[in-house]
Amino acid sequence: MTKKVKISFMIVVWSIVAIQMYVNYRQGADSTVTAFSVVDDSIRSETVKGYGYFETMELGDVSRRKMLERIAGKLGITDGYTFSEGMGDGFTKTILTKEAKHARTVIQIVSLYDSEDAGGVPEQYIAVEISADGSSKQAVELYHRVKQIYEDMGIKCQASLEVDASRKGNYVDSQGKGIFEDILKALKAGRVDSIMENGICTVYGYTKTEDSYLTLNGEKVNLQIVLTYDEEKDTTYIKIGMPIVNSSY
Repeated sequence: MTKKVKISFMIVVWSIVAIQMYVNYRQGADSTVTAFSVVDDSIRSETVKGYGYFETMELGDVSRRKMLERIAGKLGITDGYTFSEGMGDGFTKTILTKEAKHARTVIQIVSLYDSEDAGGVPEQYIAVEISADGSSKQAVELYHRVKQIYEDMGIKCQASLEVDASRKGNYVDSQGKGIFEDILKALKAGRVDSIMENGICTVYGYTKTEDSYLTLNGEKVNLQIVLTYDEEKDTTYIKIGMPIVNSSY
């Protein structure tokens, strides 16, 4: 199959599966929404990320932009976006950015070149990042939608959802009592490990409601909850990540 035919085929497939995608991602969202609703009234921001290998092939500028527009369309983005280019040592990238009132979406096609093979064909990767302020329901739906987009493209992806929240009071000294238990129970998750170190309280958990996971000391993990306390503001900051918290804390 030639490059042109393959790209055309993928575009047709993405169009056909649009309705099915919506049905599929909603089926997995409800149980996760319940867990994040524990802190829904104190959520400050949510971040959804996806990253996956597409193919080893040459892609022209027009093809890159068409692919990015198709992916954006599956996220409900049809206008108001911009394109930009970037490059560095061994890579080039085409970026679609959509700035909205309550969300920022960045979709990239990244081409990685073998530094030892100047004439080689690049590996193509697709990355998605959505940062938003809103309800946990919206964040979880986006998380499942991003996973479904990669799945329907036939791409094995690494996807993550992170919720940043806060609560008045010190929950770190009580080792998260009343927060950890509520989130684990809502998500039907078991506690895998707990760590209290340098004023940071962390719990790792695993739930069968999510198919992706990492391995920690030989055990499956797909949920991380991190608490830090700001004494001056008398506020506990809560980070909840699936399968793990990726930002600093």
